[in-house]
This record gives sequence, structure tokens and C-alpha cells, in this order.
Amino acid sequence: MRQGVEAWTPTSRHRYVTHDVSQAHDVIRQRCAGLELWSHSVANPFTYREEMVDVGSILVTRTQCAMDVEIHLEPLADLLIIAMVSGRAEARDGRHEARAGPGQVLLQRPGRPLVNIGQHFDLYSINLDLAMVTEAATERTGIDPGDFRFEAMTPVSDELGQFWHHTAAHIYRLFTGPAEPLRSPLVIRAATDLAASAALAAFPNTAMTLSYRLDASPLATGPVRRAVSFIETHAGEAITATQIADAARVTPRALQAAFRRHLGTTPMAYLRRTRLDRSHQDLLDADPTQDTVAAIAHRWGYVHAGRFAADYRAAYGRSPTVTLHA
Repeated sequence: MRQGVEAWTPTSRHRYVTHDVSQAHDVIRQRCAGLELWSHSVANPFTYREEMVDVGSILVTRTQCAMDVEIHLEPLADLLIIAMVSGRAEARDGRHEARAGPGQVLLQRPGRPLVNIGQHFDLYSINLDLAMVTEAATERTGIDPGDFRFEAMTPVSDELGQFWHHTAAHIYRLFTGPAEPLRSPLVIRAATDLAASAALAAFPNTAMTLSYRLDASPLATGPVRRAVSFIETHAGEAITATQIADAARVTPRALQAAFRRHLGTTPMAYLRRTRLDRSHQDLLDADPTQDTVAAIAHRWGYVHAGRFAADYRAAYGRSPTVTLHA
């Protein structure tokens, strides 16, 4: 049974409700190419309801489903973030998995085969154009687009998870409200910018680890850039401030002044943060059954595990152990 379908240009809005399980299966399967679906624990009476608004760079959906489902998806091109209103959800991409209940959120990373499990759920989902999010990250931090990626399915903190949940609900209400605002490109751009900014703030990504942005002035293109290149190439070695200055072809004092002027830090502080960033990536890539936090900390020059844990928590908002086992 299909009810209340309406559409306009340049956006489209779709509403659908059915009490037939097979029709619900058909609708879900139409969402993505290569999707496989299994269902069980179907409620009686059964209801499947969805409302969807597509403006091109962002797709906003609210889905209510009175059954348990398991969905296998081919890798997505866009970023997909869900916010649970009720029920339970589990997401797996490779060996990583995460769960969410009411009020919690999950990010599904592009380019990875996905398995989603939902249990009698009501949720918001937002699909974002990854190129647009990457552009936002580049504009805000200066990160090279090729280096940008999201690193985890769960938010940096419970508070930022709630921030995303409120953002998703707000965008849903905006997009499913009166049609007139959605005819304005400025409104659509503002909404997509809000979604991109919220995603960059809420979920771990490589732009967060780019602590310092090179000044755009010509003065930063010489010694500082040479020093940064040397540090990033030799971060795993026992390099000294003098060696960094030699690579930059200036005195240590001159390099110190240049770093403070253009980066707001010192060469050795930049080196420490680079090593912390590398340890973060190693924790993300590690096998928790074989690797340890201590071994990774030692690999990047940390002698004391307590100091490493404190620096890591200050930078990433959680302990290295949580990242290792995420």
C-alpha cells in the first residue's frame, strides 16, 4: 500500500507506508545496487514507514520498521550516518563493528562492504556527498583531499554523538517541513554545510589530527615547509632539533621563531604531535589480539605508557585502549 508520494524540482520528497512485509522488502532492496536482505521477528501488526527528501548533495530519511532485518551492502560512494530514535542497530565494515541504541549514532564509511542489522527500529539517516565533506575539511584545516578520511564508526564522545543526533533531527524537520525553503539554493547549501561541519566535529577523522596549518604567506614555504617535510619523513627516528634545523637550512633559533610565527608551535612539539598522529593510525590499523598499546607507544618514542595515554586522550578524547579495540 503506497500513500502520499509527492515530488518537486530541484528536490524530491517521498513518503511511503506499508503493512505488507514483502512490499517492505521490495522498497528496501530498491535503495542500493547489490543489496541483500533477510528479515525475522516480524511484529503483528506490521508497519514499515519511510519519509525521504533528496536535494542532491544530501539525502535525509526517517525509517520506521517493525521487524528485525539484516542487510548486506556493497561499498557506498557517499557518507551514511544514522541516528537512532528507538530500537537497536549494529554495523560492520570488515573487522570493525559498532552498535547503537536509542539516542546514539553510527557513521558508515564509504568504500567498505557493509553489514547492517536493525531491530524494530526508528531512525534518521543522512547520506552526504563525500566530495562535499572532503571539501569542507580542506577549507577548514588545509588537509590535502587525498589524506582525508573518517576513521571510526562511533563518535568522538557521547556529547558529540548527541550533537549529531540533534543535527540530524533538525535537518529532517527542515527538509520535511514546508516546501518553499527547499527551493532556495542558499537554504540547501546552509543545511549541507551544517551536516558536513557536524560530521567533521562528531566523528574521528584525519582532519582532526592536522593540528597545525601552514601559513599561506611565502615566508612559510621555505624553512618551515622543509622542516615539516623532514619531520614527517623521519618521525620514526631519533632526530634532534639541530638536525631538523639543518634540513631546513637555517639555525635552530631561526627555525624556532619561524615555527612560532607560522604554526604557533615549536619544531619539537610538531614532531611530538606527528608521532602521536602516527601512533593513532597504528592503533586504528592494529589487531588487538596481537598488538598492544604499549608496543605502539614505544614504537613512536613514548617511554611511559601513562604519558602516552594522557597525551592521546587530550588529542582524541578517548583512551588508546578504546581505539585499539574499536
